[in-house]
Amino acid sequence: METLVVVGIGILALFIVFKIFKTLLKWLVIAGVIVLAIAFFSNPDESSHKKGLKEWTKNIPVKIEDNAIKVDDYKVFSIVKVKVDGTEKTTGVGAFGKVWYFEDIKEQLTK
Repeated sequence: METLVVVGIGILALFIVFKIFKTLLKWLVIAGVIVLAIAFFSNPDESSHKKGLKEWTKNIPVKIEDNAIKVDDYKVFSIVKVKVDGTEKTTGVGAFGKVWYFEDIKEQLTK
């Protein structure tokens, strides 16, 4: 009899944990879809990347041409690359309407 009660309580506990996990998983998927939708519609365009990069690098002696800047658009984020001496160097990331540049950008461009 005691074994039957323990098994019943165990099954009830597993059922409750499963329901909580299922509900939590549903809300996590919904939140993930919302975040991806916001990222998709607020991904900065190529002109924002070029303008921001020119402002960021205005204090270094290297002049960056528009055709040396390449933006790889992945729809929910984008990566900025600059071609220096024949090699492409990743200099920043854009997402949620903002563009962030790496701190070592000046070292990368002046080498």
